[in-house]
Amino acid sequence: MKGLEFWKHVSIGRYVEADTPVHRLTPAAKYLWLLALMLSASMSGSALVICISAILPLFFARLARVRILFLLRGFLPVLPFMGLAAVFQVLFSWPADRSTVLLDLGPVSLSAREAVAVVLMALRFVAIMSTIGLFTSVTSEGDTARGVEDIFAPLARVGFPARGFALMIAVAFRFIPIIAGEFESVVKAQAARGADFGAGARGPLRKARAYLPLIVPVTIRALERAEALAEAMEARCYGAGPATRYVDTTGGSADMVVRVAAILYALGIFIVPVLLAS
Repeated sequence: MKGLEFWKHVSIGRYVEADTPVHRLTPAAKYLWLLALMLSASMSGSALVICISAILPLFFARLARVRILFLLRGFLPVLPFMGLAAVFQVLFSWPADRSTVLLDLGPVSLSAREAVAVVLMALRFVAIMSTIGLFTSVTSEGDTARGVEDIFAPLARVGFPARGFALMIAVAFRFIPIIAGEFESVVKAQAARGADFGAGARGPLRKARAYLPLIVPVTIRALERAEALAEAMEARCYGAGPATRYVDTTGGSADMVVRVAAILYALGIFIVPVLLAS
């Protein structure tokens, strides 16, 4: 059963309670840094920017007293996909690639450009997973919804459903560990009945085929969870009348500096390379 534990490998959606400067930031400031780091990790073509995007979440994790291994643990579930993407990267090489060949195995070769592309792809995944994991580690469920609502509050005046959109984002973040827990319980229940998910299922294709029948029961249990949540919200009259808020999320001068820094960082990763190229 040790190889069937998925909950401990999920860092996204698990709040780590602490009293740190990062935790005390307003939800809007955290969302701005989340967007800034996600943009720099996913859209920038600079290797330096990608490396910075992978290091900054780990630096903020130290300030928030969140264990770095806890954040990197969320990278483990995507390792098989990373390996598959790396294999395709090597098999389908670029015709115009004239870089140095590092490894030559007959029809398959690994060039320096392909190796750099694989490393940068891994760094992008590390940056994205650690950024999302850090955000959910320092932001409570209520703040997750309030932050989206604060950001889209100006659009609410023209009819945008800011409150409903905020709830959707918050539920999506918090359902990640719930689905992982449901998946783990279903896998263990099937393994107790003789299903083979461990050493007997050798090879990625056989393992994927072994997990494929679990899609239906896990989906059903997720829908049951969602239905229970909807009934609980209806019982509490959610959506009836204007919403009240007992938490002040305006922030002070230090929080405003953090917001401006996130905006400048997001702008800098796109403006600076253009200026250097010109």
